[in-house]
Amino acid sequence: MIITSIFLTFVLVIVLSLTLYSVIYIDEDEYWHPELIASGNHHNFSGIIKINCDKPDLLLAESAYDSYQLSEHLSKKLIDVYSHSPALGRYFITAEVISFSYRNNTASYNLCFRVPPETEEFMEYRMNKKFVLNILRQNIYDQEGMYNLDVPGCSIMTLDPTSLSLTQI
Repeated sequence: MIITSIFLTFVLVIVLSLTLYSVIYIDEDEYWHPELIASGNHHNFSGIIKINCDKPDLLLAESAYDSYQLSEHLSKKLIDVYSHSPALGRYFITAEVISFSYRNNTASYNLCFRVPPETEEFMEYRMNKKFVLNILRQNIYDQEGMYNLDVPGCSIMTLDPTSLSLTQI
């Protein structure tokens, strides 16, 4: 009887502690002021990514594909990746594909973020180019390809995660 009551008391203390902790604890990463971000600085990045086709010999210029449609699809993908990112979504403003190089099937894009007034830690760990690039790289590895694109001669288009490059502008 004594062992049972000690065990129940122990379980009750643990449950009560966890309940109080979850009510009182505020994660600093989850707590942010939209006004602080709105008054923050812009940080822009420019990048390049290679687009592969399931037929390696096909160049996008040789297909009768509309570059506007590819540009819109890739811009939407970039916007989805960064706006839904738990780490960078609240800072993300926009993404845009700015040009294509049909000689080597690459696309150039720009990313724009608004961040709170700079702190050294934030810029070093959260808004550095390696971190921003790896969010896109991980998403590309998680996806199989870009579908719903009507490219003659190319049934599946993929983005090459190893070709990614990013510079802060």
